[in-house]
Amino acid sequence: MRSVTRVLFVTTQLAALVWVTVSYLIAVYATVRLGQPFPVVELSEQAITTILGVNALKVLENIFEHNDGPVFGHTKESEGSI
Repeated sequence: MRSVTRVLFVTTQLAALVWVTVSYLIAVYATVRLGQPFPVVELSEQAITTILGVNALKVLENIFEHNDGPVFGHTKESEGSI
């Protein structure tokens, strides 16, 4: 299950980054080549929200999953570490 969530996290992040990159390329093309300013905010707003939201949730997950203690006190030692 852990590898499935990791794959979904990475896939979502990559797709959102590609989306933002493509929307900026479209805006640059429309502005430079066609001479029509194109609002980038409308194209990439959902993708940026996804990037920030998923990153925040992943950070929270890692805090609660890998730490024990009263308030994020101590990092749990992994089973394979020396």
